[in-house]
Amino acid sequence: MYKPFKFLTNNIYVLLVLSVLLVITSAFITYYNTREKKQSTQTVIRRYQSIGSSIQLLSLLKDMETGQRGYIITGDSEFLEPYNTAKSKIKAETDSLNKLINDNEPQMNLLEGRILAAIHNKSTDLESTINIVNTFGRDSAARRVDTKIGKAHMDTLRILVEDLIQRERALLSQQNQKLDRNTRLEDTIRFFAFTLIGLTSMMALIMLIQKQRSINELIDSLKKSNEELEQRVKDRTKQLVEANHAKDHFLGIASHDLKVPISGVLGLIELMNLENKNRPEKEAEYLSYMQDSCNNMQRLISNLLDVNRIERGATNIKKRDVNLKKLLTKLEREFSHQAKKKKIELVINSIDEVISTDLDALSRILENLLSNAIKFSAGDSRIHLRTTNIGDSIKFEIIDQGPGIPSEDIPKLFDKFQKLTNQPTGGEGSTGLGLSIVKELTNLLGGEIAVTSKVGEGTIFTVVITAK
Repeated sequence: MYKPFKFLTNNIYVLLVLSVLLVITSAFITYYNTREKKQSTQTVIRRYQSIGSSIQLLSLLKDMETGQRGYIITGDSEFLEPYNTAKSKIKAETDSLNKLINDNEPQMNLLEGRILAAIHNKSTDLESTINIVNTFGRDSAARRVDTKIGKAHMDTLRILVEDLIQRERALLSQQNQKLDRNTRLEDTIRFFAFTLIGLTSMMALIMLIQKQRSINELIDSLKKSNEELEQRVKDRTKQLVEANHAKDHFLGIASHDLKVPISGVLGLIELMNLENKNRPEKEAEYLSYMQDSCNNMQRLISNLLDVNRIERGATNIKKRDVNLKKLLTKLEREFSHQAKKKKIELVINSIDEVISTDLDALSRILENLLSNAIKFSAGDSRIHLRTTNIGDSIKFEIIDQGPGIPSEDIPKLFDKFQKLTNQPTGGEGSTGLGLSIVKELTNLLGGEIAVTSKVGEGTIFTVVITAK
């Protein structure tokens, strides 16, 4: 299908170029012919006028001759009126003829070299005969007429004028032939131009029909491919949904099965601490490590469950009255031991406020931020959780004196499973889930979270949520 398209396209381009060239040529010839026709019309008019002027000139001389003979025969001077009238017009008529043929040198030579001389001879002969009548009488004039000198002059003049007229007619014929040739050429070029345009249009139409057919076939093929692709996507989506359900089911079972033994281990550790508070330092240290490991494992499991619920859209925010003082006291009790182990001073200033929010979501936000602050802070430093009432909202600020966050890491802070430049200072593990959970839960509560940090000075995480 491609080769016929290419062949048609190339030929159409060639035909279009030829058509344009022929149309331009036709336009040029039309313009030239229009000018020629205008000039020819003027020339034709001049030719006809010159012919008429020549005939009129002969007619005036004949009128002079008729008036002269009438005067000779009758002696009546009234016959001299047409003679004198014709005589007075001869000069104007010869001047007019001169102007009409001054564009043709041979004609001018004939007029000025011979015709004017013949007119002069004829006029002189007629005038001399009238003078003879007036001086010697009609008989003498009649004898002069009988010599046929005047007739010879008239015949010569007639022949010369006829020659002039024939030449004018020949010029007129040449002009008409030239116009006919130009018109035939113009018509021929127009015919070829319109023929090529018609052929080009027909080929273009054929090409368009073929292309449309090809496009329709391509559309049908794309539709079939799209239907197959859609079916594959549906099948794959179904598989993914099933896999996701299986993953959620497995994660729920695994998390539950993991939580139970970890809770049991934590319970045994607490029981052992209660049974013997005077254990050797080494045993107490081991129990502390075991307790921390269990707490970290529980936190990891909670984070995984939180991420899973958020991704499934299964996190239901249920607002209720939350006593901030109780919540912050609970957090202080939970994290003070972890902070003391790293020789970190944990300061949580509490406010006696009751707000309407989701307790679990707010607890998870503050727990993750405090855990991160302790995890990335060095010993002999200070962490401050400052809570402030700002009208209809509550602002939580977690301020640490850790290493600070490089500027290139800040845009990636709240993405899942991000490994950043800073590492935990006590060898703790980090999954990169805590801050992404904080961000999602803050959004679900309709709040905002921001971070400011200076390398070497510390970091401030600010969470603002509505109090109602």
